[in-house]
Amino acid sequence: MIQFVFLILIPCLVIGLCVGLIKPTHAPGSIEPSWRLDTQTNYTIDIGYWDTHDTPQDRHYYFNISKITNVSPDGIERNMTLINGAYPGPLMEANSGDVLYIHVLNELDEPTTIHCHGLFFSKESYNDGASSINQCPIPGDGGEYTYRIHIDEDQWGTYWYHSHYGAQQADGIFGPIVIHSEQERKILNTTYDEDVVVMVNDYYQDMANVYMAEYLGPDNENTEPVPDDGLIQGSNSYEYNPDTYVASDGSSRNITYKESYISDLKFHKDKTYRVRLINAGYFAQLNFAIDEHKLKVIEADGTNTEPLELESVDLSVAQRYSFILEPPKGTLTQYWMRARFNTFCFNTDNSNLNPEFHAIVRYNDGNTTLPESESWPYNGGDVRCRDLDQSLLKTLGSTVPLQANGSTRPDVSVDLEVSFQIGAYQLDRGYFNDMTWKPLVNSSTMTELALNPGNNSLRTLSPKALESKNSDQYLLNFDQRGQIVDLIINNYDDGAHPFHMHGHKFWVLMVNDRGYFQEDFYDQGSSPMNFQNPILRDTVSIPGFGYGVIRFVVDNPGVWPFHCHIGWHMESGLLLQINELQDEYSRLEFPETWKNLCVSQ
Repeated sequence: MIQFVFLILIPCLVIGLCVGLIKPTHAPGSIEPSWRLDTQTNYTIDIGYWDTHDTPQDRHYYFNISKITNVSPDGIERNMTLINGAYPGPLMEANSGDVLYIHVLNELDEPTTIHCHGLFFSKESYNDGASSINQCPIPGDGGEYTYRIHIDEDQWGTYWYHSHYGAQQADGIFGPIVIHSEQERKILNTTYDEDVVVMVNDYYQDMANVYMAEYLGPDNENTEPVPDDGLIQGSNSYEYNPDTYVASDGSSRNITYKESYISDLKFHKDKTYRVRLINAGYFAQLNFAIDEHKLKVIEADGTNTEPLELESVDLSVAQRYSFILEPPKGTLTQYWMRARFNTFCFNTDNSNLNPEFHAIVRYNDGNTTLPESESWPYNGGDVRCRDLDQSLLKTLGSTVPLQANGSTRPDVSVDLEVSFQIGAYQLDRGYFNDMTWKPLVNSSTMTELALNPGNNSLRTLSPKALESKNSDQYLLNFDQRGQIVDLIINNYDDGAHPFHMHGHKFWVLMVNDRGYFQEDFYDQGSSPMNFQNPILRDTVSIPGFGYGVIRFVVDNPGVWPFHCHIGWHMESGLLLQINELQDEYSRLEFPETWKNLCVSQ
């Protein structure tokens, strides 16, 4: 339930050239609008409860998805698509071993889905939530569906959920997931007093379809719409100037501006915090820091890591990091939390955008002055649009799978060439090799392969070719449980791509921003690849004109999308599907409610 929050007017102040004019404003005693989620409460985790409730149980969450008009997370009024009428979406929590139920009521005038990003879905792969791949979408105008997801005993950490239909994520359908585990607490051997989620995202000041029509239109050579703003905990205070503001469609449409504010995070000086940082954006890479605080990273995408102390962290869309935050020494009681977009990742300028945005960390409840803290040095962003150097991250307590004889080579390797190409009607689309993805109509890949295994246009059970390329669906078929697979990703595009694999985590054996992969890299003597404890995660960024090698094991029956997590790129077709152990998932007992989703289209 959204709680009302009383806020006090905070005066304006110019804090140097980088910070600019910041107006965290609310009239004294004003009531927080009901559509704004109370993240101070909702994103603060009750550690005591989860430490004492380890017995597996069912966890039920109820999502009413609808459109809402005239809301203003940053002061510019627009319409949005929200969960339970609130922005951002609520925190979902469970323990390893629990069964998570998400009851969805779709009151939109279009279909929707919910994907729990990073979860394995090892018992219910059909509930992964990728529209036209794992399921037909939930119809609009009152359509209902319940996702049942069994959380694996060996899965824990920081995740998030979002719509996997069209561009609905950019319009507000997303929120955090935290999976607790006694086993994780033992592995970490790290104590902290409080546990909080921080959601950071890029933000567009109009409905995403307004931008999407131009982006997917003729003569646009992958010039992605640049965000208008950035939000922390769903909020920012945008500096609106009616004389210079340009609407998303280039028109002079009427803009309604309402006072807004930057988020305050209430901390305590005598406590140590675990902060779970999530980049829930649609496009932009960013740098995150808290003035005068070191960030001791202990988790990346749900994987525990050897502690790594940083002043700031660069993360691409869909990536997550947990870090331990200790109160700094000194007399200050409030500090700037800073997020900065890497503008080198943008192909064009947006005159509306201030690339740096903020929240405030307060170690006292009563003081409402603006911070006077000093920023860590910042170089303005990496010109090659690289995120955090992945070789700095070491997985804690686990090693890369190798062949029985100790060979570092995989059982199967697949070369993937990533590009954008202009095809019919001057449309620029994203490609893996020679294939660009388009969603199936009135069906899904899993529906076709599981329910019609010998009579479909995508792939039959025999012959068992590694690749299938039919009906705009590019499938990599793996039918042998336990196979070790390497994907060698060659990025021939000038932009970086954060690639995400559903249903798995993968080992990041190497990422390089130039050159080409060589077979002798598998030779252990002088290999630049890490075959010991590289990071095991579900999203990795491959820089422009660079390459990377990732490894996973064939052990999770299902149809798993592998795609760029920049929303504009996925909509333009930069997606393939890993068809894994088709014989096994075809024997699942698919719920009638799942089958009926395709019938109702």
